[in-house]
Amino acid sequence: MSNVMDQIRKYALLRAIAYILFGIVIVMNPHAVFNLAVYFISAYTAIMGLLSVYEGVKIKKQTGEYGMSMMGGIILLVLAGIILVFAKGIVSILPFFLGIIIVIVGIARFIQANNLKNYPQVNWVSLMIYAVITFVAGLVLVFNPFSSLLFLFQLFGAILIFMGISELIAFFQLRKVK
Repeated sequence: MSNVMDQIRKYALLRAIAYILFGIVIVMNPHAVFNLAVYFISAYTAIMGLLSVYEGVKIKKQTGEYGMSMMGGIILLVLAGIILVFAKGIVSILPFFLGIIIVIVGIARFIQANNLKNYPQVNWVSLMIYAVITFVAGLVLVFNPFSSLLFLFQLFGAILIFMGISELIAFFQLRKVK
C-alpha cells in the first residue's frame, strides 16, 4: 500500500505545477498556444518523417531497395507540410460542423419536450431549457466558429488549472498518509 501512495505522490506536485502553468498560459493567450501546438505537431511529424527517410536510405545501402521506411517518411513529410499549411483552416471549420450537429440535437430535444407536455407526470420544462441552451450553443458555434474554438480552448485551460489545484490538494493530503 505504501508503494502505491509513493507512486501517486511522486509526481503529484510536478503535475500540479505543470497543469496550473499550462492552464494559465492557455487561458491568457489561447491563440498563441494553439499556433504553437500546430507548429509542434507539424515539427514532430516532420522529424518522424526525416528519421524514416534516413532509415530508408540505410536500408537502400544494405539491400539495394528503399523499402517501406522511405515511403512512410515521404508521406510523413508531406503530412507535416499539410498540417502546417492547413491545420488552422481545418480546425477552424470543425466548430461550424459541430455547431450544426448541436443545433439539430437542440431541435430534436425541443420537439421531444413539446411532445412531453401532454404527460403531466413528466417534467418537460427541464428538457425544454436544455433544448434551448443546446440550440443557442450550436448557433454560437455555427456563426462564430473561430472565437468559439478559442473559448473552448480557454475552457480547457481553466480545466487544467482546476486539475492542477486538485493535484496540489491531493499532494498535501497524501503527505499525511503513511
